[in-house]
Amino acid sequence: MGIFPGGKSTRINSPRHLTLRHSRRAAAVYQRQTQQLAGIAAVEDDEELDPLAPGEQKLNSYWAPGLEAGVEHNITVTQNITAPNGGQQLRLDAEKSFSVDAPKFSLPSGSVHSTYPPAGYADTNRILPHVVLTDPHLPWERLGSTSQETNKELQMKMKALAEGAEDGPVRNRVPWLVIFSFSQDELRLPPQDLDPSTGIFRNTSTGVIKPVVQSGAMTVNMSIADLWNLTPDVTTPVENNEEAQRLKDSRGDFIFVKPDLFTNMFLVEDSNGNFAKGPAPDTLQYQYLAHVRKINGQGMALAGVEDTAVFSIVVGNRCGSLDDEKPTTMCAHLVSIEGVDSMSWPDSSHRYVALCSLYSWNYTVLPSNTLNVPDAFENLGQTLDVLRAPEKVIAPLRTSEDQIQQLVGKRLDDGYTLVRYCTQMGKPTVALYRGPFTPSYVPPLENLTTSSNSGVDLQILDKQLGIMDITYSVAWQVGRTMALGDEAYTAALNRLRTYVHNKAIADSKEHTVKDVNDAAFRTRNEVLAGMNSTVRSLASIHLGGNDDMKPGEPIRQPRFSPGGAKRRWKRPLIPRSQLPDLSLSSPLIQKRYPDHAVMAVRQLAQSTTGDIYDETNNPSSTDWMIVLSWLLDRIFLVGVPAHCLIPDPTYLEPESLRFFHIDNNWVDALVDGALSLGNHYGDDEERRAIKQGLNDYIQHVPEGQDQPMQLPAYGFYLRSDLVTMFPDLRVEVLPADGVAAPSGAPLLRHEIVTDGVMMAFMDRMPGSDQFASLVFTQPGHQQRFAVARGVDTNQVKVDIRRQYTVEQSIREQDSQRKVALEEIIYERDGADKIFLWDSESAPKSNDLRIIWPPAFAAKQLSVLQNKMGTYDDGGTQKPYFHDTAPTSALFAMQLNDPIYNLIIDLNSHPKTESIAKIGPPGGSSSPEIRTLKLVDTARVNKLASAKTPDNTPSGQQDDDDYGATFTRHGNYTATPTALSNSLAPHVRALPVVPMASNPEPATTLPQQATSSDTTSTSAVSSPAAVRDLAGTPKFQIRIGSNIQNSWDVIRLDEHNLAQDLVFSIILQQSEVSQYQLIEVDLQIDLSDASASASADPPRFLMSDYAGPGAHMLTNLRFNVLLAVVEDGDRKLLRLRLLPRSSKGWIYATKVTELSFLLGLANVNAPAKNVDQFYVQSWAEYMRSPDGGLVEENILRVTNPDTVVTVVNPQYAS
Repeated sequence: MGIFPGGKSTRINSPRHLTLRHSRRAAAVYQRQTQQLAGIAAVEDDEELDPLAPGEQKLNSYWAPGLEAGVEHNITVTQNITAPNGGQQLRLDAEKSFSVDAPKFSLPSGSVHSTYPPAGYADTNRILPHVVLTDPHLPWERLGSTSQETNKELQMKMKALAEGAEDGPVRNRVPWLVIFSFSQDELRLPPQDLDPSTGIFRNTSTGVIKPVVQSGAMTVNMSIADLWNLTPDVTTPVENNEEAQRLKDSRGDFIFVKPDLFTNMFLVEDSNGNFAKGPAPDTLQYQYLAHVRKINGQGMALAGVEDTAVFSIVVGNRCGSLDDEKPTTMCAHLVSIEGVDSMSWPDSSHRYVALCSLYSWNYTVLPSNTLNVPDAFENLGQTLDVLRAPEKVIAPLRTSEDQIQQLVGKRLDDGYTLVRYCTQMGKPTVALYRGPFTPSYVPPLENLTTSSNSGVDLQILDKQLGIMDITYSVAWQVGRTMALGDEAYTAALNRLRTYVHNKAIADSKEHTVKDVNDAAFRTRNEVLAGMNSTVRSLASIHLGGNDDMKPGEPIRQPRFSPGGAKRRWKRPLIPRSQLPDLSLSSPLIQKRYPDHAVMAVRQLAQSTTGDIYDETNNPSSTDWMIVLSWLLDRIFLVGVPAHCLIPDPTYLEPESLRFFHIDNNWVDALVDGALSLGNHYGDDEERRAIKQGLNDYIQHVPEGQDQPMQLPAYGFYLRSDLVTMFPDLRVEVLPADGVAAPSGAPLLRHEIVTDGVMMAFMDRMPGSDQFASLVFTQPGHQQRFAVARGVDTNQVKVDIRRQYTVEQSIREQDSQRKVALEEIIYERDGADKIFLWDSESAPKSNDLRIIWPPAFAAKQLSVLQNKMGTYDDGGTQKPYFHDTAPTSALFAMQLNDPIYNLIIDLNSHPKTESIAKIGPPGGSSSPEIRTLKLVDTARVNKLASAKTPDNTPSGQQDDDDYGATFTRHGNYTATPTALSNSLAPHVRALPVVPMASNPEPATTLPQQATSSDTTSTSAVSSPAAVRDLAGTPKFQIRIGSNIQNSWDVIRLDEHNLAQDLVFSIILQQSEVSQYQLIEVDLQIDLSDASASASADPPRFLMSDYAGPGAHMLTNLRFNVLLAVVEDGDRKLLRLRLLPRSSKGWIYATKVTELSFLLGLANVNAPAKNVDQFYVQSWAEYMRSPDGGLVEENILRVTNPDTVVTVVNPQYAS
């Protein structure tokens, strides 16, 4: 659900957004103060400051967008360009038309924040339904009344006012969305109107499912085109204009209102105070029933994702039944009134008016005095207790004479429950289980300090009951399962483990070797640090062993003495007898490895500035950032299944408030299970190191704060209908009187976990000085709206409330500020009309029940102007209230029901003793530093112990003469494999294969030459063809230089340098060809130019090839592989084009070209200007699709030889 912030968004997409926002805000303040102390001007962004204090709200009559939706707008851009010399000028004009897309027949998802009464809930008949919208502009995006100016005209008028125009401001604006409420009988269509052949829907398309069935809110879903095809006795304000034509296929929900009720919704008041029909339906009265509220979201579960949130609120004008003694169901609809004042009144020929309902819900109206919100708040405070089984379950066990029952009762008293459990052998039994939320303080367990590899060793046997406690084993398995389900976390953890292991093992080996001989290994930093000495030694080589900087002192003789290659780079080595065991299982490595693993984690856990990364600065490792964030979410119990948190639903009864302590052992086991993934080395030192890094974070005090990172230790669940009625019920955690509020965030996690259930975490012990009372307050944007203090069939009792236009400090000077300004009683037959009981067609029936906002708002303003009084301002009397026009914001304050809040004093509550047990002994109010305790290394028992090598020196001198020389045999020749694998990267050596190693297919057929083929001589021997092939693909091959306009010839340069050759291969084939192409081969004879001149036909295009190879140009679905084929004295370069297919073949119809580039080829230069050479080629196909890639199933089709033209410019005439 999106929340409109009304400025710069402070939303943090994290379940820990409350603590993160508090920490980042404190860090920002600290940085600004640091800059100011350093003399650096710090610009404070006004958008980052919260203009509203917690609990405050700001009301506006409307928020109209600058552009009207639906109509076409034009934007014109003009730019004048002047030449640098100031002479010529160029004027550029551009115009673009556009339209603003806005909801018309349906609302976007998430547009409705809340409704009251909530769907399915009840309230008394004096309550007016209302809806809270997340978009503050939505009710005014379209025109609700054509008598008011458009949004663009309004914007121009407001601009003129800002520039000093004399016209007054526009104080109200008619919304296009209003709330109408009806009984189900008022909207229910009779069966004859729903009949598919005779009803009002008989002309509609198949998009309207017939027979038509109304929804629970009495709506019918249809397209706009179907709306216009209803029978003529149905009228609608939806005009058939250009915009509607574009949206005719859009669908919406429609209600069908009887003409008499529709007429009474849009009456006007004449000069005599009577209500009558105007020339057309009038919508101006609804300008008082929509307004905007900007609130401070602190302490709210939904709106609290932003510091400030802005909502639009639309209030209904019709209350529930006044004379029903039984509850009745009402349908509330958010209806579009766009176009209503442009339509004609429904006449006698119309039976219904179809209105578009963009949102609807049902609620129940109760008779008077059957629901009392203050009593609901008070009852909630009386249900306060700790989270465990109900007292009626525990009490009989606690007082039983049976010792076993007493023990079970004690376990239930501690928050345990009995669950079904299967042992490792599969035997079903019973076990004890308790979630992380406990009714009493749980200290760190002394015996649970070692990480687990399976979670089984975290089970605890209750020896008195003989029942296994699987609490921490379940927590471990939950953590591991949640980790396995998160791909990003698992990948980051494995990368983190890999880095820590590699870094720790490398550092351990380095220090182990240096312990044996410090000069045997030098790190990069040591080499750089000794560079000065190295340079001096190099400069002294020519001095014959004397140092020129220190005459008379010899340098180390062996380093540069003659002695072969080994002396050139000689350094002292460790004798073989002293080489330490550097394996991971070595005692020498195991001794150092844990400390180096912790150092590696702490290096990753740093920010870019070298401090600990604490989510307010930039991380040096993104993997650590991901792992840390994920683990902190688990410490906040994010994503933990509900049945693991609350093991038994009876722990949280309806209309109850339950406090609890968060068991740190449970959280520790959860984190241990999540970190157990990726252990490949047995003894899990990496997990221990990561936990140490996490503990460093927990104990770290961030910049700008005076306490370590806040982690939840306590919390409460609230299950009540009040949470459903007011989802943003504001929660405050208050300290004792005279005690300063702590600097940390009061709530660490605050969510609506499901309908009617609120959960909150904090780090302060309930009942301590820092958390002395808990306050629940109705949110500013989710209050109730009522007709009056009381309404019945005869009169309406209205209390005109005091309103102020002065600052809060001045308001508090008014001793009567909480007392109603005036009580007015309006009788049914009185002259003043602010409430209409009946329609004109049904007097004394109480069928209308609507307020008349214009008269009501005018009366409110008059009383405030005349009776609010004044205050003294330096000897001058000034009014508490000053305004000249009624507004929807002012009227909303009058319709607001009183705001209720519940204050629970945790020190004087009857359950104070129970609440005190959830804190540590001694009642310390300081936040508990909840570091991880399962930090000992998880060990794996090895089946066989590793043998420790004997590193004891033998006393013999090792032979370190590694520089011995040797000579190869005179007839030694490197193999092709050795050449291709062992040469330097810049040297190219193609694999050389004998002709016999190439398998010959079972059948080889020549392809029929085309008219453009020069010759059809084949270079490969083939058996006689028994038949010709029909429709084989034909290959058009051209070979040329990589020079523009020379694609079909090879042009040599003056020096005949190596050049790139482009092999252009185009396939021509039938579209229905079924040939399965295996490969395409080209073969070039290799010899020098003299051999090429004597050949007939000339074939030796190149003498050899030593270039970088070949690569495909466009068709990357193929690879081109090179090899040198030897056939006796004959040497050939074979280029194989192979498909990248796991099957080894591809349908020829999927191939159109196979062009590739052969890099840096040395072409034989002919002894004339133009010469021609011939290149052989063939293609291989599958004979049978199921025969496999065996010789018997390969069909080779030879292509006509390709003629290659070579131009030598040296012989040009």
